[in-house]
Amino acid sequence: MKIIFKIARAELRTLFYSPVAWIVMVVFFVIGATQFVGPLVDGARVQEVSQKNQPNWEGFMGPLTLKIFLGTLKQVGTYLYLFIPLITMGCISREENSGSMKLLSSSPVRIREIVLGKYLGLQAFNLALMGALALMLLTGYFSIQHAELKWYLSMLLGFFLLGSAYLAIGLFISCITSYQIVAAIVTFMVFFLLSICGSLLQEYDFIRDLTWFLAIAGRAESMIGGLITTRDLCYFLLIITLFLGFTIIKLKSKQETKKWTVPAGRNMAWLALILMLGYATSRPGYVGYLDVTRNKINTIDSATQAALKELDGSPVTVTLYANLLGYNYQAGMPSARNIYVWQFWDKYVRFYPNIKLKYEYYYDIQKGDSLLYKGFKGKSIHHIARQVGRVFKVNLADFRKPGTINSMVDLSREPLRLIMDMQYKDSKALLRTFDFIIWPKEPNVSASFRKLARKEMPKVSFLSGHYERSPWRNGEREYGNHVNNTIEVEAMINHGMESDTISLVDKDIPAKTDLLVVADPRSALQESEQQKVIRYIQDGGNAIFYAEPGKQQMLNPILHTMGVDLEPGILLMNYRNALGDQFLTPMTPAAYGMARTDAMQAASLSGMPPTPTGFVTACVLNYKDTNGFRIEPLFSVPGRESAWIEKGIYVADSAASTFNAAEGDQRRDHYVIGVKITRKINNKEQRIVVMGESDFMSRARGNGQEIELGFYSWLLYNEYPVYKTLKFAQDKFLTVSKNGAKLMWYAYVYVIPGLMLLTGIFILVRRKRK
Repeated sequence: MKIIFKIARAELRTLFYSPVAWIVMVVFFVIGATQFVGPLVDGARVQEVSQKNQPNWEGFMGPLTLKIFLGTLKQVGTYLYLFIPLITMGCISREENSGSMKLLSSSPVRIREIVLGKYLGLQAFNLALMGALALMLLTGYFSIQHAELKWYLSMLLGFFLLGSAYLAIGLFISCITSYQIVAAIVTFMVFFLLSICGSLLQEYDFIRDLTWFLAIAGRAESMIGGLITTRDLCYFLLIITLFLGFTIIKLKSKQETKKWTVPAGRNMAWLALILMLGYATSRPGYVGYLDVTRNKINTIDSATQAALKELDGSPVTVTLYANLLGYNYQAGMPSARNIYVWQFWDKYVRFYPNIKLKYEYYYDIQKGDSLLYKGFKGKSIHHIARQVGRVFKVNLADFRKPGTINSMVDLSREPLRLIMDMQYKDSKALLRTFDFIIWPKEPNVSASFRKLARKEMPKVSFLSGHYERSPWRNGEREYGNHVNNTIEVEAMINHGMESDTISLVDKDIPAKTDLLVVADPRSALQESEQQKVIRYIQDGGNAIFYAEPGKQQMLNPILHTMGVDLEPGILLMNYRNALGDQFLTPMTPAAYGMARTDAMQAASLSGMPPTPTGFVTACVLNYKDTNGFRIEPLFSVPGRESAWIEKGIYVADSAASTFNAAEGDQRRDHYVIGVKITRKINNKEQRIVVMGESDFMSRARGNGQEIELGFYSWLLYNEYPVYKTLKFAQDKFLTVSKNGAKLMWYAYVYVIPGLMLLTGIFILVRRKRK
C-alpha cells in the first residue's frame, strides 16, 4: 500500500504542476457556478416580487431543489464528460515517453500497484472537482428552506461515481497510445459509445441486456433524483474494475513477449466476467433500493404497496400484446423492452419481485375497421403488415397472424393499443396503455393488482330506459368518457370499476349492485320503477342522482323519501359578459374529505377550497334530515343581488334575464346545488349524492373537473379508485434575498475562480523557478 500511495502522491503532484489541471478546475468551477447561482438569482428575484404582490404567496411548486437544479445537474454531468479526457490523456503515455515507466517496470513494483497508484492520484483530483461541486450543492442546500441534506449527498455520490468511472476509462485509453491528443480523442469516442450503446442491438434478447448494462447515459440520474440502487452502485464499481483490469492487462502485455492472442484472451475473459456480474446484479427483483427523499418521491404510494400485499407471493405473469398495426407499437418493440422493464415495471417489482414479464407480437385490425385498407388500396392485411414491418425493420415471421391471438386473450373490445394481460392463479386483469402518456398511471396499476387479488370488482349500474346520460356513448353530454372509455386514463373502467346499464321496466336492480347511478332521466319513471329505486334506497343501497332544471319532477318522488326536493326553476347569475346560467363555485368543507383526489386532499390538508367547479343550468335543492338521513351540502352558491332562482322561462341566447318577483323568482342567502346523504343501516354507512346539475360530469365540461371520480370513490367507500397520497414539498421558499444572490454570483463566478487562478499561477511559477 505504501508504494500505491507514493505513486498516487507523485501523480497528484504532477497534475497540480500542470497548467491543464488548473485550467480544468477553474473552468469547471466557473461554468458550474454560473449554472448553480444563475437559477438562484432568478428564483430570488421572482420570490421577492411575488411576496410583495401577494402577501399570502405559497411559494414555488416544489420540490424546489429539483425545480431549480435539475437542468443544472444534467449540465454538470456533461462537463465531466468533456473535462475528464484532458486530465487522463497523458497519465500513462507521459510516463512511457519520459522513460519512467521502464524504470518502474524494472523495479520491484507490480503493474497493479502502478495502475492503482495512478488511479488513486486521479481520484484525489476527482475529489477536488467534487469539492467544487459540493460547495455549490451546499450553497443550494443553505439557500433553500427545508432542503434535504440526504438528497444533496445522493447527488454528490452520483457525480463522484460518474467521475470515477470516466477516470478509469481515461486511464486505460492513455496506456494504449503514446500521443496525448489521440488519447483524449479516443477517450471522447469511448464516452460517446458508452452513452449510446444502450440503444444499440436492443432487438436481440441477450445482447440487449449486455448493451443496456454497459450504457453509462443516465446512470447518475437516479441518484440525482434521490434514489440509490445496488444496480447503479454495482454498475459504476464494475465499470471501474473493468477498465482498471484492462489497463493492468495492457501494461503487463508490454513487458511480456507472448503472442497477441494471450492478452486478447485475458481481455475477453475479464470482459466476460464483468458482464456476467453486471447481468446478475441488474436482474429485476434482485436490486436493492434506498429512497433518500423526505416524501419518498421515487417510491410507489403506500396504497399501491397495500394492493401488492394482498397477493400471496405467487407469480404474476404480465404478457404485453403488441400489435404491429396498432397505436404505440414502438413502445412495445423489442428494442424498447428495457425501457418498459426498468422505467415502468421496476418500481412495482421492487415490492413484488415475483412479476414475470412475457411478450406476444401480432398484427390485426378491429372488426369492421377499413381505415388501413383505404390507405393501402387493393392490399391484403398481410401485405399491409409487411409494408409496416419494413418501416420498423422487423421480421413478419416473428408475429402471429390475424385471429390467432384470440385464443390467448379476448381483445375484441379493446382499441388497437398496447395491452398488458395480467394473470395471477386463476384471475386475470387487463392493464391498458394510452395515447399520450402511453403507460398507465399508478392508480391504474393498483386497481389491476387489486382485481387479481379480490376477483370481484365493484358493480356500478346506470339506470336506462328514459333517455339518461349513457355510460357507453362518448358524445359531448354523455358519460361514456369518464365511465367506459378504454382510452381515457381516468375512466372508471381503468380504475377497477365495472359498469353497465339496467332497465327497471321488467327487471329488478341486481343484488350485486354496489352503486346505482340515475343520470338525468328525460321522461317520467313508471310507478313500478320508482318503487324499485325507493326499495333499493330503503334497503341501504348507495346511489348518486344527477338532475337537470325542467325535469325535477322525474326524480322528486324518489328524492322526497330521503328529505330532498329539487326546487322548480333554474339558478341564474346576472353577469355582464357571460351566460346567466353558467357559474363557478368551490366545494364546501363537507366535500373535502370525501375522496383522495388531488384537489380534495389538498383542500383537506390546507383548509383552502380547491379550484371552483363549473356548472351550467343547475337547479337548487331543498333538504331536511328525515328517516334517519343526515344531509350536508357539497356545493353552495352564496346569495347576492345578482343571483336568484328564475321561475319563468329562460332563453340562453336571448336578452339578459331580470329578477321578477311577480313571476315567482326568489332570492336567498345561499343556493345549494349538491348534497351528500348518509345514515347507519345494516351495520354500515349508507351513502347517497344528489346533484342539481348533470353536465359537469360530461365530456364537454371536463369529466367532473376537480371532482374527477371523487363522488364515485366516496360512494364505493373509497376502495376505488386507488388514489395516491398527496405529498406537499416543504422546500418551496428560498432563504437568500435578491441582493444576497447577486453577491453570491460575483463571489462564485469572479472572486473564487480568480483566487484559484492566482494560486495555480503561483504554484506553476514557483515550480518553474525551481
